[in-house]
Amino acid sequence: MLNKEIVIETLHCLPNAYPQMLEKRFPHVLNKIIELWDSPHCEAYFTDLLQPNGRGGGRLNRDGFPDEAWQEIFQLNELCWMRRTELEDSQH
Repeated sequence: MLNKEIVIETLHCLPNAYPQMLEKRFPHVLNKIIELWDSPHCEAYFTDLLQPNGRGGGRLNRDGFPDEAWQEIFQLNELCWMRRTELEDSQH
């Protein structure tokens, strides 16, 4: 089970931006995002999630994510991108 405070701290997100749908219906996706968060592999995972025939897209035997989950994934992708930019800027 995910610990909400740890997720918020790891993602550096506000409590009102907490990915509730992912936690409730797709905890494996949220766990993977948390696992990869500060690594270069996180961006690749988001790319795969957001591709039409990737993990999140409607493969023939899957319906894909509901709209609320898509919104959370897009928001987390944006947070990830901003975090990577901050980390890169701090290294220069």
